[in-house]
Amino acid sequence: MSTQPPASTVQDATETSSNSAEDAGHNRPATSKAKREQEAAKPNKPSKLPSWVKDNLTSARSWRTIARCWVATWANFVLMVPGPSLGVLGQAAFFGCMFTLMIPPSYPFFLFFIAFSLLAIGALIGWAWGCAAMAAATRARSQQLLQAATQRVRSSAASSTSPEAYVQVAVFKGEFLEVRSSAVFGIFLMLGVYFVAVLQVKLPKLKIGSIFLLIVLDIMTSYGPLFPYATYKLGEIFMVPIGCSLAICLASQILIFPETLAYAWQLRFVSILGINRDLLRLHSSALADLSQLYDPATHLSAHAHGDQPSNDLLHQHVNAKDNAAKIAAALLADAKANRTTIAEQIEDINGQSSFLGMEFYRSYMSAHDMKVALCKTRTVNLQLRLLNSFWRLLNREFGLTDPHTYDENWDPTKAEQGYQVDGEHGNEALPTKDRLEPIKLHETSVIHRICRDVRESEAAQQVPMPRMLNILLSVAAPSLDAAADSIQAVQDYFEANLSWRQKKPIDQVLHQLHETKTLESARHGLLNDKRLELMQPYADHFRTLHPDLDLTEHFLQTKESIHSFRDGGRPLHVCLVYVTNLLDALDSALRLHEEVLAAADRAGSKKRIWAPKRLGRLFAILRSDKRGSSDGLDRFGPGDGRFDREDVIDSDFREDRAHTASSTDSNLSTNLADHLEGESDVDSDDDNAARSSSTRSSRPVDEEGSPNAKASTSNDSSNMPKRQHKNSHLLLLYALRMCIATFAIWITAVIPHSAYFVYQHRGIWALIMAQTAAALSGGELIFTFAMRIIGTVVGLLYGAVMWYISTGNGRGNAYGLAATAAVGYIPLIFLRVWAPKMLLLPSIMMGVSVVLIVGYSWIDTHLHVLANSGIGIDVAWKRALLVIIGMFVALIVMVFPRPVSSRLLLRKNMAKVTRQLNDLFVDVMEAWIARNRIHAQEVERSGFANKAVADGDKTVSSGDAIDKLWQEREPVIRARFMAIATQVSSYPMQIGLASMDFHIRGRWPAERYVEIAAIHATLVEPLGAILSSVRAFDQLATSSDGDVIQRTATMKADRSQNDWQVLLSLSTSLLDPQHLAEICTMFDLLSKALKNGERLNHASFSLLENHFKYAARNRSLERFLRRRAAAEKGEGEQGATEGEDVLSWSVLLDPMYLRYTTATMASITLVAQLDKFKAVVQDLVGESSLRGFDMLKEQYDERTYRAAAAINDL
Repeated sequence: MSTQPPASTVQDATETSSNSAEDAGHNRPATSKAKREQEAAKPNKPSKLPSWVKDNLTSARSWRTIARCWVATWANFVLMVPGPSLGVLGQAAFFGCMFTLMIPPSYPFFLFFIAFSLLAIGALIGWAWGCAAMAAATRARSQQLLQAATQRVRSSAASSTSPEAYVQVAVFKGEFLEVRSSAVFGIFLMLGVYFVAVLQVKLPKLKIGSIFLLIVLDIMTSYGPLFPYATYKLGEIFMVPIGCSLAICLASQILIFPETLAYAWQLRFVSILGINRDLLRLHSSALADLSQLYDPATHLSAHAHGDQPSNDLLHQHVNAKDNAAKIAAALLADAKANRTTIAEQIEDINGQSSFLGMEFYRSYMSAHDMKVALCKTRTVNLQLRLLNSFWRLLNREFGLTDPHTYDENWDPTKAEQGYQVDGEHGNEALPTKDRLEPIKLHETSVIHRICRDVRESEAAQQVPMPRMLNILLSVAAPSLDAAADSIQAVQDYFEANLSWRQKKPIDQVLHQLHETKTLESARHGLLNDKRLELMQPYADHFRTLHPDLDLTEHFLQTKESIHSFRDGGRPLHVCLVYVTNLLDALDSALRLHEEVLAAADRAGSKKRIWAPKRLGRLFAILRSDKRGSSDGLDRFGPGDGRFDREDVIDSDFREDRAHTASSTDSNLSTNLADHLEGESDVDSDDDNAARSSSTRSSRPVDEEGSPNAKASTSNDSSNMPKRQHKNSHLLLLYALRMCIATFAIWITAVIPHSAYFVYQHRGIWALIMAQTAAALSGGELIFTFAMRIIGTVVGLLYGAVMWYISTGNGRGNAYGLAATAAVGYIPLIFLRVWAPKMLLLPSIMMGVSVVLIVGYSWIDTHLHVLANSGIGIDVAWKRALLVIIGMFVALIVMVFPRPVSSRLLLRKNMAKVTRQLNDLFVDVMEAWIARNRIHAQEVERSGFANKAVADGDKTVSSGDAIDKLWQEREPVIRARFMAIATQVSSYPMQIGLASMDFHIRGRWPAERYVEIAAIHATLVEPLGAILSSVRAFDQLATSSDGDVIQRTATMKADRSQNDWQVLLSLSTSLLDPQHLAEICTMFDLLSKALKNGERLNHASFSLLENHFKYAARNRSLERFLRRRAAAEKGEGEQGATEGEDVLSWSVLLDPMYLRYTTATMASITLVAQLDKFKAVVQDLVGESSLRGFDMLKEQYDERTYRAAAAINDL
């Protein structure tokens, strides 16, 4: 059980060093190491280049990858320059170079082989299906019409100067076209397009294969009807360049800086560790900046005389608070960018983790150890994210001290005028032209009174926030540095594993990894010693006011002083929140360090060759519908942040409802399978363990087996056919639109009057563009339209410049063209390989356009072809026209009859995340209630100690039961955290896509959705803090080995962790049933309002108001019960005041007070953010009015306040 230091020791320490911590924090000499870390955290000259450009320009590994891709691309290009090879490759000789730019050999060998295999398999399937179409069309063709057409062409060719050339032209002019044969080709094409559309939606990892299936099928079905006989070798036009490109790329992968998947995975993992280390240093730097805001001399002079601070001093403190809020806002902005980067890196490494261990690789660590390290790192990411709650409190985002949160001029008597029933942006939306101002909440009389009491009590304590922040630097800086050093040691070990040539011996790296005493001692010092420095200003204030009283016996011994400390101790409480979250971050970093250290000890100092395992899972991975992998298999859409299909979102809602009603494992695993799979620490060989972890339920066993749950499941399954019908209808609509777009362009290629025109101007590219431009939502369609046009235009201009630089006005020079391509392809390859996923589509279009311009210009001048598009700029404008035609056809088909709104998808997606937040809150509260129930059962059993136990019955201790409880529920809760964090990280891209959607009803309020995104990101933090506090009461995350703290002799020894649970449960509103019901109801109402666009009711209470009301009510009830119990025992007033909610100096020194404070502050943040969330949603969807409610509520609150004040005076 955690104990606390003796008060005498603390008192002596505070007396002897009353100013040392502040002076040291203000004038602390920085060491060279600290200076280097601060310089690394703060770049001297911010570069104007994007980070992905700057980082890869200075990375040797990036240039090695560029060299490999450049050799493969240039070799494929040079292959089509000589005449002999050009004759073999044919008209599509440039396709090999195009393939290399679309799928560059920048991936690890294993992933690249999979990607190119899918491409080849897709092309072969398209060829086979086209051959089947040719065979069927040949049988359907009328022999009489064929003979007549053949006779007609032969007679005309006999009189021409070149009969062979005449026959070729006659074929492509449609002389042999026949309706029945063309109809068969069209049917096969439509079936193939429909299959590909379904495949791309259902199995996005197979998208690259489906694209080339369509390309080959388009060639077979567009040119096949023109020939009088079955030309099965027509697919060789593409298959030969594909084979050459595959051979060149595989050779470059093997011979030029080869990389295994394990190597690339560890590079990504090292990058994640570096980002976490940089975030810790950002925290250290921000705390150092905060410490500069406080001037010790001004405050100490005020304390010396025991006087109240002057107005000038108060004004300085206010300015310091404002500057601290600015520093906090800057760090939150950096943390947001860091969180976005982390989310992208985690998404990429999760995609690679699916294939990890399926190859031969050389490493110290096995794939299992790598996955376990990644799992521990995800925990570190979550704990570091919880550190943001301190900065949000410092930035006054929770509202009580923020002048921008509440509207001080709000008057409930004037609410009748201009009341908007439908809101600004509801179903009957009013268009807005100007940018919307942030939402402000109504400052009711209750909120006004609370804010006033907080300010007055904080001034009475005479402990300003700048002084506490100055002390916090000395308290937290050693721990932050130790955590950064620990992550650096882990990073160095993985870098040593990656190095081809060891920069330093592995024994030295292992020795550095074994040096964990710094992190352990830092954590031990923070928990036992350093945090006590935060109590020093309050001890100084007490001694100044009461120099003759003993601190331990007389501190906070009156009801008024306790009330003043609760309201005015906010600076201490905010700093304790940071200390608590920092302790959790240190614990997670220590567990990561220990896990890597154990794996390093098992591995030794020699690398070994690891054989592939579980290759049979490869097919299951490729068949999965998970997105977000970095293998390039599903990265030909608009990039990250794509919306889920509407039917998928609706299905998630239904599964959430089924999960709430039935609590079945299947529903839970559907929503969290991806993240639960990442939480599993077992090896992939252990299928049973993996399967059990992915289907783990977060509900108690007794609830899962309830009859009502089974009935709900049965009722839910009875509606399954209707849901499947709706989902298939939406998918059918998308596939039908794709088929219509295909038919609209394909039909021009099989009509005799337009067939030759389409062939001569290569209209096949318009068909391919229309098929690949299909999108699921309006904003996505416009985004892809813009990106394709931009990439095409830039690529055409770039390709024309390359052609004219190499050849001038001539027909092309082989050496000049090869040299120009060698230089010109370097920027294209750099952009394609290292551009962010937002720029993936334009980079591909740019590379394809350049290859088409240069390739067609060279082929048309050096190979006899009928379709000669010219050279240089002639090819460029024709290519641009084809892209525009294809995009325009796709736009028309996707827009009419009604496009799927990206804004609707965004709103539904936010509603789904709101539902997930509700589920997360329910899981946390259920875990808390369940562990309290276990304690209650233990108390009941202790009352029957002499009861005989029946044979075969086993008594399980409460500690073991609680351990089992957390083992069952913690992975699910962590998976929910990861799922919500992933969804929230995609909001910026989704809001951007929604902003691009069709503007029909006026300006779209993007600012409100940005506010919702910020609220969702904030709500995760208090839920995590509450969960960490509850777990800490069970000694799972509070004390590590070696934490030995002595209790004071004056403190009662019966204050156990369970007593702190009682204190937190009964003296606050966290477990108040009425408050829990209100929070769950609010989550549910907001989710449904966002999903359906239904108006909210204006008549509702503020959760923040009720939080303070219920907390005061619970404390009053406990005080009344204690007095009554004391009166019955005859203990008098002294016995009545000795209760669990009475603060004292000993209570403040208890380590558990950290958790109590953190949970209390987290609950305030939670309800304050929910109030703001409700106001934002009301502005979006409107509200149903109840005129006069606000005035009635104000009158009722004032009457209740006067009555309560009168009762307290009795």
